[in-house]
Amino acid sequence: MLQLPSIPKLQDAQWEKVTEEWVKLTANTKKIADGAGQSQEFKALEEGIRRLILNGEFDQVKKVIKKRRGVRVLTQLWIDNEDVRRRSLNDSFIDHIKELHPKLGMSSLMNLIALLYRYFDMLNIDSVFEKLTTWLQGQIDFRLSDRKQPSNTILSSLHQHKNWLFDLSAPKAVVDLAKKNHLDLSDQLKKLRLNDLPQGRFLNICHAQYYLETLKEIPLGESHDILAELSKSEVAKMPYEDGKRIGHIALEIMIDRSGGAPSSIWQNFVLDMAGDPRIANTAKNYREWWQPIGEHRIKMVTSWLAKEDLRLFLGAIEEYGKQSGDDALNRMFPARKKFLEGLYEHGIIRNTRLMLGQSAATTVKKVLGKSMTTSFIKLSDSHMNDKAVIYLDCGEFHIIEGSHQFKLWIYTGLPSSRLSDYSLKSLSHLDLTVGFVRDFNKSYDGNYKAITHSPTTWQKNAIEFLAENGVVLDLEKVLSREDYQVYIRRFGVPVVKKIKSDLSKTLEAQILSVIEINSSIKGKSIVNALLTEFGLVVERSKINSILYSLRSEGKVLLDDGYFWSLPNTNSDHVTHEPTAQQSFDDLSAEGRKILHKIEQLGSCNLFNLRTSLDVTANHCLKYIRGELAPFVEKDFNQMYRLKQK
Repeated sequence: MLQLPSIPKLQDAQWEKVTEEWVKLTANTKKIADGAGQSQEFKALEEGIRRLILNGEFDQVKKVIKKRRGVRVLTQLWIDNEDVRRRSLNDSFIDHIKELHPKLGMSSLMNLIALLYRYFDMLNIDSVFEKLTTWLQGQIDFRLSDRKQPSNTILSSLHQHKNWLFDLSAPKAVVDLAKKNHLDLSDQLKKLRLNDLPQGRFLNICHAQYYLETLKEIPLGESHDILAELSKSEVAKMPYEDGKRIGHIALEIMIDRSGGAPSSIWQNFVLDMAGDPRIANTAKNYREWWQPIGEHRIKMVTSWLAKEDLRLFLGAIEEYGKQSGDDALNRMFPARKKFLEGLYEHGIIRNTRLMLGQSAATTVKKVLGKSMTTSFIKLSDSHMNDKAVIYLDCGEFHIIEGSHQFKLWIYTGLPSSRLSDYSLKSLSHLDLTVGFVRDFNKSYDGNYKAITHSPTTWQKNAIEFLAENGVVLDLEKVLSREDYQVYIRRFGVPVVKKIKSDLSKTLEAQILSVIEINSSIKGKSIVNALLTEFGLVVERSKINSILYSLRSEGKVLLDDGYFWSLPNTNSDHVTHEPTAQQSFDDLSAEGRKILHKIEQLGSCNLFNLRTSLDVTANHCLKYIRGELAPFVEKDFNQMYRLKQK
């Protein structure tokens, strides 16, 4: 006989335990009920609708969704299947379902809510996002508009905050609300019941927005948990707005807040996320991370890396001196270090390029104690294996300095356009000592100086050369206290000459040359051309100021498409006609060479002419506007040709 347990007394019943068991039972029942929806019949219908959509049989699909179960299956497929979503989530299907089912079943409604917030901004294609959110608002209104008291559910929250929760700006609004209420983001999400939403784009963007807002407020330069979150690839690559990613905004915030003096923590964060910006502007990483954040921020980080390159260069020399026991190098090292660091303290170093032999690169990594995040040019010669060389762009002058017995080279202009080519991978000793001199002499009328590191004279030679070329240095920054006192006692304060720049060297003349080369060009492209043609890094605002000044003087024109051009003329400056005294025989050898090339090309612009001759644009213009003026003309298409006799 079956023995039944005795009936407990009412006062002895464990109500808390009973309630707990009831909750578990309810949850299990719900799970079973949900599973019933995934019965074999449901799955067969799901597979049928999927095939119809992928085969393009949309009329058949519209017949199937006449029943509520069909709508439920389709809305579930929109969540689970990208191909189905891409082919059928559109105005036509939404309008058709709205017409067939003015009031959706609860399962279909919850599917649509899950769909919206799982994919959120990814649904902003054509009018899908707007259509879907309008539909959802209407459906929620159907169910809740008659209720007097709001319930604590996701539906109630969406209904109560429908003015902004169905907008693409909703994640930012949630973050702003959390800040206003002095709540952590997770607490604010719970308060709005948005934590009940499925994990997806909406919640991810909320968290990313929260990280960015926090990034604006954390102590400058310090470490923080959000840095680890933002550095995750899936977070950094989240779309933000205006074609930018979350990572782009994080970079902008950190670079702008850091200014010219980042902490190592923030600098490493920037470089780990975006890499070294000193690479070819056609490189994938440059286009992906640096181009979107603007030229001025690229220059800012480039200036950060100047200090890093300098540190690595000096570290390589110091380490080599210790390993080799080279007494002469070790004695001279403090003065060389002080001179280069003093230039950095002047705030004039705009860019650097570090060059390392294979052994020197190993030494630098040893100095770092980690992998390098900055790029460098390889020194290809075997005898340069243990050498380190650094190039410094100091604006008014340029320096190439090396370890060991390498001379100190000072140029009054860009030594070689190759130093502006970030696709450049290697250089030889011959390039640095002969090739750059040749390149420099082709481009500039200015001078340079190669200074041997003689302990008693190299500083004097460098300072005097710079003074002769109009460069003012604070000697107390580039010389140690002892060296400064000796220098002043022996040589006095250097007299800095006032150098009057030739017109061809002024920025205005360079801009005019760029416009002439390109015939018609936008301001942004002039910035790039000045860098590639003349090695000049100039702020866009400064170029615009000069352009509009030239326009007021009638020297340049601006059309409706914002293209700059020169006024149409048939020749440069003054029209010269050949005279009996002006003949081909009177021309210089270089003038004849250029004239022959124009004749050979038949008709050419300045760019084609200079590249075919392997000279600079200024070099060509010097002759065209000078001794070749009687023989050369320019047509309305800005093409040069020989004048008709």
